[in-house]
Amino acid sequence: MRISKEQVLSVYSGIDGKCCCGCSGKHYYHSNQELRSMASKERGYEVTEEECSDKMINKIVKIINEAKELEDDMSSMKTAIIGNRVYIAYLK
Repeated sequence: MRISKEQVLSVYSGIDGKCCCGCSGKHYYHSNQELRSMASKERGYEVTEEECSDKMINKIVKIINEAKELEDDMSSMKTAIIGNRVYIAYLK
């Protein structure tokens, strides 16, 4: 199933096999204020301007959509592992 950037709350790119807290990769959020507020509420603290990148949201959604196989096909996220990188789209 393809995903659209409108379905995505945030994305993550990091080293495969490591935790996804952000110590081995980076989370990115939409610059749109409504989506930032939703993401802030979801994670429990404010998303800052420095964490926002619509360019990275688009890039990671494209990578996941082009992946041959999704590793986790859950309703709350889509994950693709390519080489030693893991890409995750957290859905609304």
